[in-house]
Amino acid sequence: MLEVFGHKVNPGGKAYFTVPVGELAHKAMVMIPVIVAAGETEGPVLWINGTVHGDELNGSYGAWELTRELDTKSLKGAIIVTPIANPLAFECRNKISAVDSMDMDTAFPGDPEGMFTQRIAYIIYNEIKAHANALISFHTMATPYKANPYSVRKLVPGVDPEVNKTAEGMQKAFGVTANCLVDLSGSTNELPGVTSGALDITCLKDGIPAFMGEMGQGGKIERPYIDAAKRGITNVMRYLGMVEGEIVRPERQVLITKRKFLRIGKGGFMTMRVASGDEIPAGTAMLDLHYYGDQIEEVKAAADYFMIGTRENPVVSTGDRIAFVGMEWQEWT
Repeated sequence: MLEVFGHKVNPGGKAYFTVPVGELAHKAMVMIPVIVAAGETEGPVLWINGTVHGDELNGSYGAWELTRELDTKSLKGAIIVTPIANPLAFECRNKISAVDSMDMDTAFPGDPEGMFTQRIAYIIYNEIKAHANALISFHTMATPYKANPYSVRKLVPGVDPEVNKTAEGMQKAFGVTANCLVDLSGSTNELPGVTSGALDITCLKDGIPAFMGEMGQGGKIERPYIDAAKRGITNVMRYLGMVEGEIVRPERQVLITKRKFLRIGKGGFMTMRVASGDEIPAGTAMLDLHYYGDQIEEVKAAADYFMIGTRENPVVSTGDRIAFVGMEWQEWT
């Protein structure tokens, strides 16, 4: 029998429940939903976490649909899903909580005496650490940006090589075309600010293989990205030996080893001319910029890029991100 957040789930059973994680000033209780699907035979426990940022929805939705459809008689082990890890940010569909202005993906493993976000992270991570043999952390690009699904795995100094090996196998099995590898020990680390409190990094340090699935655009539920999440979870389950079946990978997978955000130097109204998944040479016109006058200015690629994601919101000011690109990539066979 599996016991999660104090709820017991029998072999072959499923459970859907909420867990109280705190209260607001007007005494309203804040709850997180939890989904458990327990196989009839023992095996790995795959934890799926979603909406650590409040507008990142597609992966969570895909995990919910998959657990509803899953036949637990053919499942070895269990799936545990925390689909809305950050209810405070989810309430306003924002990256951070309006209560304490904290990014939950800098807060793990949490603090039972910290800010509201840290306390929720602590409650969730205690259960992850107690049960999980592997974890998928679902995200999306922010709401103003469009992107095909991609994955991200991080190399964290001091992590057991076997944990990294399993995480690599999970990422590859997940089965999307664009796959990022971020070496946090390298001088080219493009991640700004604090990285030690990210859920996937915290899991890796604690011996739990983990990677991130980035499923399209924030603030929306979109069927192609939901289906990609379901397919990816199923592939990872097959890789871990939880269900039978052949891993379904795309014809081509690319490993991106250097990334950056492109930012615009001027303000105005833009029309994007490239899309997620495009590979463009230096000098390619990426977007047109104007402010309702006679002049339309082309913004060109300064180097060869693999377009991971592009801006959809056309209104830009100096310093706004216009694209997320790979700078170095190779075929991943």
